[in-house]
Amino acid sequence: MTEATLEKLKILAAAAKYDVSCSSSGTVRRNDGKGVGNTVGGVGICHSFAADGRCIALLKVMLTNYCMYDCAYCINRRSNDIPRATLSVSEVVDITMEFYRRNYIEGLFLSSGVVRNPDYTMERIARIAKDLRLIHRFNGYIHLKSIPGASRELVNEAGRYADRMSVNIEIPREQSLKYLAPEKDHKSV
Repeated sequence: MTEATLEKLKILAAAAKYDVSCSSSGTVRRNDGKGVGNTVGGVGICHSFAADGRCIALLKVMLTNYCMYDCAYCINRRSNDIPRATLSVSEVVDITMEFYRRNYIEGLFLSSGVVRNPDYTMERIARIAKDLRLIHRFNGYIHLKSIPGASRELVNEAGRYADRMSVNIEIPREQSLKYLAPEKDHKSV
């Protein structure tokens, strides 16, 4: 992995910690000899639970933290002055496979800010899952976040290759959503 890719991974793993995934984030707490156990984190590695109850390590990362929306509640909102990065489809696939081969992870949790438009972003997410499954024969766990406003066809395409998909329901009332995220509406979410 190049230094540039590692730097992007650090930014996008940090950005992903705010995305709900039923997992712990990459906390590192070494045993000082007075306690029991360690938490061993790594860049973007978090833990979740499989259907059979096993705890599994996941690469939890965003495809990009650039976003066309300016939602007041989101750390990745357009107007927030934070470091930004974008991984290519092949970079996410390569990182996932490299981490899997090194036994760092058993799966991928992938979310993203929305760039260009929801369909463009959702197509890239779907392509990552499809490439992992069909080209690399990846049988690990894949959890994808659906992009609000993306076409049903692209969401369905992504779902063919994911073990789990979820969507953030930002705010339950349309009036509140308009106040905090004026560019979104309940229908798109």
